[in-house]
Amino acid sequence: MKIKYTMPLFLLISVLFLNSGCSGESTSEVTAQPEEPVEPVKEINLATLITKEPENLASYSATIWGQVTDDGGTSIIERGVCFGLETKPNYDGNKTIASTVKGSGEFEVNLSNLAEGNEYYARSYAKNAKGIAYGNEIQFTTTFADPPIFSVGEKRVSGAHDIFIAIRLDEPGDTELKEIGVVYGLEQNPTLEDKIIKRENLDASFTERIRDLKENTFYFIRPYTKTSKRVVYGEEVLVKTINEGKFTYSFNGFDAANENHVRIKDAFDTATQYYNNFTSITKHVVVNYSPGTPTADANFAGNIRVGSNAGYQRTGTAMHEMAHTVGVGQHRKWNELIKAGIYQGAEANAILKMMTNDPNATVKGDGVHFWPYGVNGAHEDNGKEMTYIIHALIIQGMKADGLPSN
Repeated sequence: MKIKYTMPLFLLISVLFLNSGCSGESTSEVTAQPEEPVEPVKEINLATLITKEPENLASYSATIWGQVTDDGGTSIIERGVCFGLETKPNYDGNKTIASTVKGSGEFEVNLSNLAEGNEYYARSYAKNAKGIAYGNEIQFTTTFADPPIFSVGEKRVSGAHDIFIAIRLDEPGDTELKEIGVVYGLEQNPTLEDKIIKRENLDASFTERIRDLKENTFYFIRPYTKTSKRVVYGEEVLVKTINEGKFTYSFNGFDAANENHVRIKDAFDTATQYYNNFTSITKHVVVNYSPGTPTADANFAGNIRVGSNAGYQRTGTAMHEMAHTVGVGQHRKWNELIKAGIYQGAEANAILKMMTNDPNATVKGDGVHFWPYGVNGAHEDNGKEMTYIIHALIIQGMKADGLPSN
């Protein structure tokens, strides 16, 4: 007899439930994916750099090398040198960007437009994403540029109260000229603290007149130049003024109510002042109003006649006739001094060259007159002071050349 096994109902239900639950799940194995590694954030710092001592130091420029020793962890955007007259110059002030950069981190900066003889402060800088970093500070002083050098010409011309000197530029120098002039005094090495004549124009050469001096006195004179930084003096010269002249005149029959007499007297008053200030001549002459004389005339004896033509009743004519009374065209020595129309005396010619700043100038003449500056007619009397001064100085030169006055 076959016994039949029957599973209890609750067990059957449990088995079915378990089988049903397993069939809903995937039978494949699931593998976990590893996470991406997170790199740490790189720290960025200011660069580190050094400033080296200047090279090629000059009056207006300098070369400075810097070196970035650590870029701070990022690229250098800009590098250069900050500089100025105060300590700790910075990026907001004067700066120059590097002109040359080497792979070693070194960089070159050429500073220009500096001022001569100034003390400067400088430090290198480097800019990266973090900001601006500075190197160590250095200090340097620019050199003084070569100044312009002026000298006094060899020929100096003296009156009793005036000295004329020719100033010329020998060396232009390398610095900007701010002022030029002459200093003078009774003691050696005059400075700006002594008597000074400042020129209005910065001329390369000029003739200077020193006034209001004492007669028969030695003066120390030297040119000076002033730049933005200093005063430079030229070579000193010693020049002596001459004795004041004693040229006098008397006017025969002077009548203050006669306008011709008044004009003639005024002319001779002024003319004798020029002769006494710029010659050492001692002479007395007699002036006559002579209506019948077409212009004017004079002789070595000291007699002068002036006619009624008002054009010849002037200072120039008076000086011209006074020159005749001291030998021009009236003394035998004159014929020795004039050869083939050229005046042979060295001193009068040297005075003319210097006073006109013309090295080729020569006094010319004939048996009666000389020129230029002889004032040989009313048309040559331009009324200018320098015409009268040079005339008198040439006469003084003729005295030195041997032309007698009496």
